[in-house]
Amino acid sequence: MTSKLIPLQDITYPPQQLHVASMVAHVRPAHLVMFHDWLSKQLNENIQVEIHAESEQGKIVIVTESSAEKAIVDFLDDLREQPGVLNAALVYHEYLSAEDLRDEITTEEELL
Repeated sequence: MTSKLIPLQDITYPPQQLHVASMVAHVRPAHLVMFHDWLSKQLNENIQVEIHAESEQGKIVIVTESSAEKAIVDFLDDLREQPGVLNAALVYHEYLSAEDLRDEITTEEELL
């Protein structure tokens, strides 16, 4: 399995909230090139997308970050509609509030 970052526009920093989600997609191997093309065109200031792992059989682990939960839900819905996608499922979702994010930044700064 390999990792591949799909560079998208940065989310406004610091966000008021952050939603981190991972999903698994199964794509027919013959459609992988078309799938990667579609994924790279998902330029949207509301969501960041990263392919965390991928197999030759078309099993793909995708990680997303967004300041809006709806952006992740919309992305997953669009993902399921792509040609060659056999299935896509949300595996993990974490919500971080602005307070959680401030605490995390403070902790990281203290470690430096």
